[in-house]
Amino acid sequence: MAAFTAGCEEQTPVALSDDAIPGSPITVTVEIPWSEFASNLEVFGGYGSAEDIGQGVLAEDFAGSLDARTLMRIGAYPRIATVQDTTGASRPDSTLTILGGRFVAFFDPVESTNTTPVTLALGATTEEWDQTTATWDFAIDTINDQRSWAEAGGGAVTPFAEATWDPATGDTAVFILDSAQIASWTDTTDLSVGARIAVLDTGERLALNRALIRLDARPSSNPDTIIELTATTRGSTFIYSPFPQPPPDGVRIGGAPSWRTILDLNLPEVIDGIPEFCAIVSCPHTLSPGEISYAALVLTSRLTEAAFQPTDSIRLDVRPVLNRAAMPKSPLGVSLIVTPFGRTVPPEAFGSAPGLEIEIPFTGYARDRLRGTDASGNPTPETLALLSVIEPFSIAFASFEGPLSPAEPYLRLVLTIGPPVELP
Repeated sequence: MAAFTAGCEEQTPVALSDDAIPGSPITVTVEIPWSEFASNLEVFGGYGSAEDIGQGVLAEDFAGSLDARTLMRIGAYPRIATVQDTTGASRPDSTLTILGGRFVAFFDPVESTNTTPVTLALGATTEEWDQTTATWDFAIDTINDQRSWAEAGGGAVTPFAEATWDPATGDTAVFILDSAQIASWTDTTDLSVGARIAVLDTGERLALNRALIRLDARPSSNPDTIIELTATTRGSTFIYSPFPQPPPDGVRIGGAPSWRTILDLNLPEVIDGIPEFCAIVSCPHTLSPGEISYAALVLTSRLTEAAFQPTDSIRLDVRPVLNRAAMPKSPLGVSLIVTPFGRTVPPEAFGSAPGLEIEIPFTGYARDRLRGTDASGNPTPETLALLSVIEPFSIAFASFEGPLSPAEPYLRLVLTIGPPVELP
């Protein structure tokens, strides 16, 4: 056991008299190294897809390695608009002539790395692609159908327009489109129809929140008037290269698709061998579930590879694995963290300031694990999964030190131990 602290409670338990319980309960904190409570750490990937995020990513040689582009499906254009005719009366008009428009992209300045203007390119996809399974190399990657792009990274697109996004002046970039370009996106049943957005400047990673199309149309009921209509995108995904490989050691959580880390946990039933502890508590001490006031897995953050470093907070969760033999597809139990937002970790823990200790509490689970059953009498799973609260949430992922590292994970227990009761 790596560390020990102790302190006395200020209040004694309720009793019939002060002599009923001699002395006061002792609160002690013990830190148990990995080898004495955990084993079989594994990292699994592939949970969810980039489509689930609902946000795009753009990159060109970011951190010397990452390329990313966003693919979007175009929604149906408005076919009817209420306009004033030449008499001034308002009525619906279904005969509209599209003259041109603008493709407007909205970015997240917080999750984007650039602080200066960048140049973007918009093109139309020319090959069939699947929004759920498309990757940098494959346009479709389902069980019964796998098709590579003619050119990796979204195929040979038809160039449409370029635009500049300057985060100092707003969150939007506007691409000017002509009527022919807009007309090429009208068939929403054609699986080859879509938009591809890329960044041309190197060294940045951009987060694309959403996009829409502003249409300039001339109504037949009043041909001297130009009206503006809005069409939305109906889904997006992003593709990127290279795809990160599982870490040879350590803990990884998050990413898109998402990563999970699992481990087997066995709480020590007997505490012994700590001189300071044994000087206060009779050793060997058999631990009981009721003596656990607090239990947490303590992880130490480490540097995430530069291309996938978070720019916003990471929210961690821990859940029991109900059937380890079924991994990576085993169902998980409910979250062991009380707050619905999970354990929040700042982004600098994986970039500019690694080495931060993060406690992931699971006190109730620790008591049940020591007891062997939960409150309902069901066996307590021995395997835990560390994962993101939302899967997937971002292309970025969290990294922590693993077993055999000088900063390997350890178990922190706060124990409240009553003194032995001696009969007169």
